[in-house]
Amino acid sequence: MKKILIVEDDISIHNLVKEVLEKERYIVLNAYSGTEALLILEKEKPDLILLDLMLPRNKW
Repeated sequence: MKKILIVEDDISIHNLVKEVLEKERYIVLNAYSGTEALLILEKEKPDLILLDLMLPRNKW
């Protein structure tokens, strides 16, 4: 099965996209920040990344 990583900080949008993709039988990986997405990418190799381009910046 194909894996798709969703990187979206808005939970309602994230859940909607996830629901649609899972109905189509994709494996969905979830990240709510860029940092979280990078951690996932260290272990997983998704076939597609759906990325919110307006993610808030991390405050270090």
